Amino acid sequence: MRASILTSILLLSSSFVALACGGPSAGGGCHYETWQGKCQLTNVRTARIVERFPKSFVVVESTYEPQSTEGVFAPPPFRKETLAPAEQEMDLTGHIKQYPLVDCAVQNPVGDPCAPKMSAAVPEFVATSAAAPTGPVGCAKIEHPGNTAPVPASATLPGPFQFDENSSVPSPEALRLADEAARAILQNPRIECVAIRGMSAPGESFSLANDRAQAVRHLLETRGVAHANVTVFEATAPSYTAAPDDQPVLSEHRRVHLSVVVYGNGS
Repeated sequence: MRASILTSILLLSSSFVALACGGPSAGGGCHYETWQGKCQLTNVRTARIVERFPKSFVVVESTYEPQSTEGVFAPPPFRKETLAPAEQEMDLTGHIKQYPLVDCAVQNPVGDPCAPKMSAAVPEFVATSAAAPTGPVGCAKIEHPGNTAPVPASATLPGPFQFDENSSVPSPEALRLADEAARAILQNPRIECVAIRGMSAPGESFSLANDRAQAVRHLLETRGVAHANVTVFEATAPSYTAAPDDQPVLSEHRRVHLSVVVYGNGS
């Protein structure tokens, strides 16, 4: 009796697996090779920032869910990535959201038959271009100084920004400092480039230093500081000759510092 019940359960489970993969067929498994139809946009987010000094780019990730029709099983949801200049992040996000329902199809059936590579017919995003400057601007002047002056000792900015252990989430104090720093930058047009340097403590992931710096950069840019006027310098972590377990962990190892690196001559 137990063997009969177990056999029935196994058969029932197999039926569900077959249905999840597009239903039973002579060949078995998933059969999405020729699938095409409509896909619903379900999410849009900025996946990561790509630094190609002196410019930064964003990778915006959009998630689409293929729609089942007339009893035909659709492939699983998939993600599509689009690259654009960082200063056009909001424009790209808005462009993608203009097309909540798009044509899509299996692009390449080779590989995992139950998770095929998909294509979504989203119109190409064309980045808007402002009038071309006559020379380098902002942080681009690091490599081409041109019309700049030595940075005076008085050109200091609020900070440092303190972060909690193993975290890159700005604290309320960091938000207050960002308000003050953005105000100081915007009120002094001679501050043309601000370097952001993140740090991580011994025992923390080294990537946290960059994550913290990028978090501060985002705070400044959302407060009106132009993207061209801030840059993330190479992140740092303290180095010691002692064994890792013997390295002191101090709160100052989890900070982000701002410094003015390009100062206009006022002309």
